[in-house]
Amino acid sequence: MKIVVFTPALKQSAIGRSTALVTKALVAKGHEVTVVRVEMEKFLALPAHDFGAPLIAWNNKLQVEAALADSLAVYQIGNHYPYHEGCLEWLPENPGIVCLHDYYLGNLFHSWAESQVPEAQRLLRSWYGDAAALSFFGYKDIESFIEGTRRTSPMTEWICAMASGVIAHSAWDISRVLRSCAGPVSTVALAYDRGDAREARPPHNEKFVILTVGNITENKRSHSMIKAIGSSNLRKCIIYRMVGSVTDTIRDRLETQAVQEGVEIELLGHVDDDELAAHLQDADVVSCLRWPVLESASATAIEALLHGKPTIVTDAGFYLELPDECVIKVDPNKEVDGIRSALETLHDSEAHRLQIGSAARQYAETMFSAEKYANRVIGMADAANEAKKIILKTCEAVGARRRAGALS
Repeated sequence: MKIVVFTPALKQSAIGRSTALVTKALVAKGHEVTVVRVEMEKFLALPAHDFGAPLIAWNNKLQVEAALADSLAVYQIGNHYPYHEGCLEWLPENPGIVCLHDYYLGNLFHSWAESQVPEAQRLLRSWYGDAAALSFFGYKDIESFIEGTRRTSPMTEWICAMASGVIAHSAWDISRVLRSCAGPVSTVALAYDRGDAREARPPHNEKFVILTVGNITENKRSHSMIKAIGSSNLRKCIIYRMVGSVTDTIRDRLETQAVQEGVEIELLGHVDDDELAAHLQDADVVSCLRWPVLESASATAIEALLHGKPTIVTDAGFYLELPDECVIKVDPNKEVDGIRSALETLHDSEAHRLQIGSAARQYAETMFSAEKYANRVIGMADAANEAKKIILKTCEAVGARRRAGALS
């Protein structure tokens, strides 16, 4: 089968990293794969993941059209417009399988809408009503925007309605997908790997190291982690390390809070894959807290599990579906107390940490498989083709009945 995969390709993209595992698995099965990188033009020259397949840019129209001829199109869709601009250029006129990485796509839509205002307003009214269309662009900051739209107008339906089929990576908010996609809908675990060939080993730190990975935003709950550490008797035994891009505003806020709470923190900014793997190796505990939970799956959480790390997660969304024996779940309504209790329990028992980490690694190595993902893509292609035939037959039958009624 000829397959064209639209995906972010730059090294910083976790979606690109996951997709590269899947494209290599598809090539190994004998499929002819072309990868279209879909970032904004300013990113297209940056180093890319190795997909094991030819790589072209979304704005090279002739090359993309040639690749799409008699091919299955697969679109990797997430909530960050700068990494997905090309998907939004090609998906409307060339429907295909959408691999949905986030159940909330409000940020993606908001950025796209800047150059599509009348169409954006029409879509908002069509899916969510006049009130949503009036309020969507009026929020004062990103936190209030997400909170104000994640339940009423998440824009999931906008993307899924253009798909011939949808693959999600968990089922926690799949009802919107089922209502909007006319083709088949399925779930499969996100494909991921450790990204590190070194043998896993228990950390040996002077202090107890807690690690948060990824862009440091409000929904990573770093402020709650600092508050929980500050209210614990373990405060002087802990270093809280954050690895990922952070704005000056959030950096200043967290550093001020840490001083007030008497908590030792490290904000290290963005690091490359090798440095990230080293930090994961050195961590005693990984924090993958999120609120609100917006994603279909968390690559960060999966990577922590693959490293055999005891991982603290929010008891909601994708994380709710992880086995209880593999993670430590925190009630978002009792967040600080839950974090503090989890940290104290983990700190006091190395045996408990090793038990959770071992269970996490065994689960993750089986679950988050590129082979399984590649098989699901092919299966969805067959299902989408069958669904398309049924839809066409139904349309033809309805049209025939209408014509017969008009004639009579």
